[in-house]
Amino acid sequence: MTRSIAPETRVYPGDPKVTVERIASIESCGYSVSKLEMGSHTATHIDAPAHILEGGATVDEVDLSSLVGRAYLIDLSGKNEIGNDEIEKAFPFKEKGRCEIVLLKTESSDQNFARILPDTAEWIAKKGYLTVGIDSESVDSGEELDNHMILLGKGINIIENLDLKNVEPGYYGFVCLPLKIKECDGAPARAILLQS
Repeated sequence: MTRSIAPETRVYPGDPKVTVERIASIESCGYSVSKLEMGSHTATHIDAPAHILEGGATVDEVDLSSLVGRAYLIDLSGKNEIGNDEIEKAFPFKEKGRCEIVLLKTESSDQNFARILPDTAEWIAKKGYLTVGIDSESVDSGEELDNHMILLGKGINIIENLDLKNVEPGYYGFVCLPLKIKECDGAPARAILLQS
């Protein structure tokens, strides 16, 4: 469920493209080393509060225990707009409160980017989730950062660009750990699901 980092990795408009350059090879040096260039929000990544909040926590300060736990994946595929009503219908009412992490499967792409309405971010905050993950490049669509402000402002972690296409709705064990980049606004991460 983690997207690969490679020169062909799709990046958010305006973000740096990925380059991977071999600077030492086993043949010439006896070892191999590569130079990586990319933005802090490349592929599957975590947005730290410092991404949009002045003085917010940086990715090396994020509480890792809030990125590990029981998750529920909600399938919202095929919806152009996702609001409170859609998320309520997709999440079995009797099951709420049995996990710390919610994952949103939207099957977004360049051509079809699901719009997450701010009342969805409010719903996530109201339910007390510690982390929200999504398969699109952003929890917001367009220039507005309302969902980022609501979620990060309330201390809820955001994981973007998960690969959820082959994941069915339901409960899972979840782990997503970012690179520990000092004083950075976000970082690529490795996310895994465990059968719960």
